[in-house]
Amino acid sequence: MKVKPRNDLIKALVTFWDPIRNVFRFSDFELTPTLEEITGYTGFGRGLRNQQLIFPRPMSVRRFFNIMNISKQIRKNRVNEGSCSFYFLYCRYGHPEGFETHKKGLNNKQSKDTWKVHRRFAFIVAFLGVIVFPNEKGIVDIRMARIAQVLTDKGDHTLAPLILSNFYRALTRCKSGATFFEGCNILLQIWLIEHLCHHSKFMNYGPSKSNFIENYEERVKDYKSPEGVESWIAHLRALKANQIEWTLGWLPVREVIYMSATKNYLLLMGLRSVQPYTPHWEDIK
Repeated sequence: MKVKPRNDLIKALVTFWDPIRNVFRFSDFELTPTLEEITGYTGFGRGLRNQQLIFPRPMSVRRFFNIMNISKQIRKNRVNEGSCSFYFLYCRYGHPEGFETHKKGLNNKQSKDTWKVHRRFAFIVAFLGVIVFPNEKGIVDIRMARIAQVLTDKGDHTLAPLILSNFYRALTRCKSGATFFEGCNILLQIWLIEHLCHHSKFMNYGPSKSNFIENYEERVKDYKSPEGVESWIAHLRALKANQIEWTLGWLPVREVIYMSATKNYLLLMGLRSVQPYTPHWEDIK
């Protein structure tokens, strides 16, 4: 991932967050990430109406070891309160000598080729735990193993509602004084800057199988972003609705993914909370 993290932007954004309605309130408009946008970035934007939600249920240490192909002889206290350290995974699968060092503690039938397959899976688990669903302690929630297993074994499940729900929770916690953003801050900054990078004409990049995060820098190369929290706050405070790029021309999703026939909102299940979401939210007030 080549995107430079902009912590100053995330801190500035918290200033404009409305935790009651789960939207950013600016001068004459409101803006909030949508499921359709998140699915476009994550690459799960096709056929989502037929995809299933992922429920992050608690799991036992025994189950975690089984999914991660770690011997059950390993002491369970290495996994504490539903989490393990990043190093616990790295020393077994990330380090080049992990196979030789921990071969008796791994279930790979002494095969390095099998270990390499397990290593790729462990990378997905670590990436989810550190980048997509981070926490202040820097540890990996063992539920990431089950989520990774569902994503790799089944083609009909999506991460988007989990990611969006985590955005809402993280923003609300920071609005209340928390100092660590427990959400995928890089994805949130990409989403906002895409909307700030206003084009004079509609930019339709057309259907593509490309990774839209990899192409992000090219799409916003002409945007001159402020530097520092205060500069970002001043910039965002001065923004008007006619300066926003309301439609992302590259977005592969052309219809509402989830909606209710009886209510104007949905409940999105996250890792640590359930958040309300309004599919038909009016952006301009």
